[in-house]
Amino acid sequence: MALRSVVVRGVGAVRRAILRSRPGERDRMLAAGRWLVLAPHPDDETLGAGALLCALADAGRPAQVVYLTDGSASHPGSPTWSRGRLAGLRRREARAALRRLCGVGAPEPVFLDWPDAAPPAPDSSLFAATALRLARLIQSEQITNLATTWPLEPHCDHAAAAALGQAVARRQRGRVRLYWCVVWGWTIPESRQLERTAALPILSPAAMTRRRRAALAQHRSQLGGVVSDSPGGFRLPPAMKRTVADVQVLFRSTEA
Repeated sequence: MALRSVVVRGVGAVRRAILRSRPGERDRMLAAGRWLVLAPHPDDETLGAGALLCALADAGRPAQVVYLTDGSASHPGSPTWSRGRLAGLRRREARAALRRLCGVGAPEPVFLDWPDAAPPAPDSSLFAATALRLARLIQSEQITNLATTWPLEPHCDHAAAAALGQAVARRQRGRVRLYWCVVWGWTIPESRQLERTAALPILSPAAMTRRRRAALAQHRSQLGGVVSDSPGGFRLPPAMKRTVADVQVLFRSTEA
């Protein structure tokens, strides 16, 4: 499916989510405790939860952001950018993007440094250790809301972030609400399932949308800049930039 059609499908789902939402629900949820955003890669914080991060910062309740992978697989085969060098660049880009979204008073982001595009299995020791680390962070920071990517997202790291979010939320036994962000999920037919899922629209006024676009611009490596010698290098499709629009939607998981 062409990305142009995907964006149209996403806009329609967003509009229906707004119609389903209850008045005042956004403000109540933003005021309900503290939030943690689990992003699979640097740039997913903006594409999946940029409006949420802006709204929370503006309300004086900046979220804790955790990056799951090091992002080092986005430009394979580059003779000048090793995986380690690229991981360092993407970490710097993530920090710069968060300054645009959240200002200077946000909590220090956490980088878990899973290998990009090679997530461990849910029954592995690394997965279990990471779930325990996040559970401890949630307890120490009194987190009550966790947002991460939708389980059916068509990328292994996005699906792994969802599985990790579910595992962590289950540990909290109902003390943490779990929400899904959609990044690439609009590209698959299964996205229609979201139309039956409780939605939380985050409206993005013009000034907030400008901040989100400025945040995305910090991820220069993902926009076709910086790394020019990777034969299979990733570049965010131009149509995806249109998802940084005037509204973003979180979907409530029924599992937590």
